[in-house]
Amino acid sequence: MKKYLPILLICLIPFAAGAQLRLSDSAYISLLTCDPFDDMAYTLYGHTALRINDPEQRIDVVYNYGVFDFTAPNFLYRFAKGELNYKLGISRFVHFFDEYSERKSGITEQILNLTKEEKQKTIDALQINYLPENRVYLYNFLFDNCSTRPRILLEKTISGTVEYPEILQPTTFRTIVHRCNINHRWLTFGIDLALGAPLDDSIGQNPQLFIPEYLMQVFGQAKIIQPDGNVRDLVSETRKLAPSYPFVEQPLDSNPAVVLWLAFALVALISFVEWRSRRYFRMFDALLFFVYGLTGCLLFFLSFISIHPAVFPNFSMIWAHPLHIILAVALFVKPLKKFAGYYMTINGILLLLFIIGWNFFPQQFNPAFFPLALILCLRSLLYGVIFKRILFFSEKC
Repeated sequence: MKKYLPILLICLIPFAAGAQLRLSDSAYISLLTCDPFDDMAYTLYGHTALRINDPEQRIDVVYNYGVFDFTAPNFLYRFAKGELNYKLGISRFVHFFDEYSERKSGITEQILNLTKEEKQKTIDALQINYLPENRVYLYNFLFDNCSTRPRILLEKTISGTVEYPEILQPTTFRTIVHRCNINHRWLTFGIDLALGAPLDDSIGQNPQLFIPEYLMQVFGQAKIIQPDGNVRDLVSETRKLAPSYPFVEQPLDSNPAVVLWLAFALVALISFVEWRSRRYFRMFDALLFFVYGLTGCLLFFLSFISIHPAVFPNFSMIWAHPLHIILAVALFVKPLKKFAGYYMTINGILLLLFIIGWNFFPQQFNPAFFPLALILCLRSLLYGVIFKRILFFSEKC
């Protein structure tokens, strides 16, 4: 019975989170930082968790704010709208360790230099967080995630003030995201498309701590300023529990910019064929503008309906917006032929100005957006020329 009692106690913690767990003098609390690994999009940024180890009571558990359910109802819609629920989970440390070490994700443990009172306040706060009415929270990739929650909780339970060294240089969220996604160019392309100008605002050190690796670096040199003025290190010991593997900066997927420049070359060839044959491929433009319009609908949803941060303003909506769908329909409606002509002319001029002013926008655009904007600009101006009858196309235009 004594052999299985600790395991039983660990299993009962989630169901008795409201009951206070008293830590012994031998207990310690540590911050676990797991290296990123190339598996899923959400694993590219690493992970943070809190470990509670009490050898005297044979308790060794991990409190993890990064638990979510792929099978939850309307998961994709809630993800797009920014209403994705994460929750605090508890697992035995051995299971946590096995999961990440099997993925070849390095694990670093930083033992926190806490007093007995601070340790007790921390476990009390974690148990309160784990109550059924508290464990679920609205996840926010940049501002409320598995890395920010442990930091904020510890700042509240530590007696005194946590003083962080300024070791991280000012940067932008987009620069950090690009660094984390360096092996996944199409994922970077999608993020650059979905997230707008706020992602390019300059940020100091604290906002960067949403990345587990940065939090680990700052914690390693942080100090606790006690109420009596005494100072002590936040971390008393750092140890490697699972080895880190070299990070290879070698993209495994294709380059979106190269692919889309080839697409532009194909569109330019089609346009040349139209010029020489004095024909207009109406269906080609209808499909093209319809696709751009669908992309614009997604950007409109993210900008004006979702609650995601850093999505508005998004200047990519200059070349991808929902009105393109109306144009795709207007191309087949004879009474709207004049409207289509004016629309294309104005759209072509706006896109030309957008391309000329590419570097003057307060938003960093993915290089692959340039050929995308150029494709639409070419087709719009070409139709505008047709509409003005400068080209000797047939009346079927």
